Amino acid sequence: MNDPGDADLPPLLDVGFDQSGLAATRAEVQRRAHEQGLTGERLGDFVMAVNECLVNVVAHAGGRGRVRLGVEGSSLFCEITDSGPGIPQSFLDDTGLPAPSQMGGRGIWLIRRLTDGAAFATGPAGTTVLMVMRLPRDDGRPVRPGGSAVPTHRAPG
Repeated sequence: MNDPGDADLPPLLDVGFDQSGLAATRAEVQRRAHEQGLTGERLGDFVMAVNECLVNVVAHAGGRGRVRLGVEGSSLFCEITDSGPGIPQSFLDDTGLPAPSQMGGRGIWLIRRLTDGAAFATGPAGTTVLMVMRLPRDDGRPVRPGGSAVPTHRAPG
């Protein structure tokens, strides 16, 4: 069960990005996801999904956005926001692999396949994409940078 206090933890990462910072942002997400216990193919999948979203923001949503990475319960989440024109509903409705001749939609397809969960909130004022990966933990306690576990129960105040 998730500890309601987990939401009070500061994010692992909360940064703005643009084209010039794509590689550094991706590397930082990878480093911090690895610190939380993602490894191997799961780490690669998560970073690939995040990268796809970052690139889409730069290419289609005004060129800049914000990345917020954190832990809630036994899951790692990455929230990417932009102030672009929004994602066409047809891309969100279609869950199949886009045809080779179709322009666009592959990033959303990849994000949905590479993560344990993805949600899209979009409109003319911008988009928020939330990607989630379960962490490989037995006790469900989040691990903060440096590897120390955060207690899931707080002392009575």
